[in-house]
Amino acid sequence: MKNNTNVKYNSLESFVSTINDLGIELIIDESLRNVRKQQLEYLIDHALKNKNEQDFKRYTEEYRNLEEFLVG
Repeated sequence: MKNNTNVKYNSLESFVSTINDLGIELIIDESLRNVRKQQLEYLIDHALKNKNEQDFKRYTEEYRNLEEFLVG
């Protein structure tokens, strides 16, 4: 059986390094999304306290998009 791949690795070390880099990138991305979610929670609460409907809608929409990305 012939396997065709678009990615070629010169060595096992190169492959492992690439996998590690991808894992680190995923962890960083998730951390950044979680920080943004915390910021949005604060901003949503602030918008509610100030009865600012426009900001509330904007922040909740962004929050929902982050949630969909994490779940989807």
